[in-house]
Amino acid sequence: MKRGKVFFHPIDGTAALTISWAAGPKGDAIEAKKGSGVGFFSEKGELLCVIFDEVHSENDSQTLEFKNYSVSISVKDNIVKFKLISSNPSHQKRKRTPLKISNKKRKTPRSPR
Repeated sequence: MKRGKVFFHPIDGTAALTISWAAGPKGDAIEAKKGSGVGFFSEKGELLCVIFDEVHSENDSQTLEFKNYSVSISVKDNIVKFKLISSNPSHQKRKRTPLKISNKKRKTPRSPR
């Protein structure tokens, strides 16, 4: 998933806040199960964009929850931070597995350096 872009332009201290992970078409809006806002999803179910309805620029904290995603924001002094959590294992980053080190001896000796 691409890095999210935040669009937030408050007038009189409040505005809608948009976070977008894709530049392409967004399709239909789906209301969040919890929170006040909507999300846009690809045909495969990947999150493309979210819009929080009303966010205060001085101090605010909100979460939108969808079927397989949760997006949390915190705003303090017009600085926005967000966190995306996927509950679908296929959408999460894979953990790196350590390389296995063999205890077998080399057949050929190492050359001196």
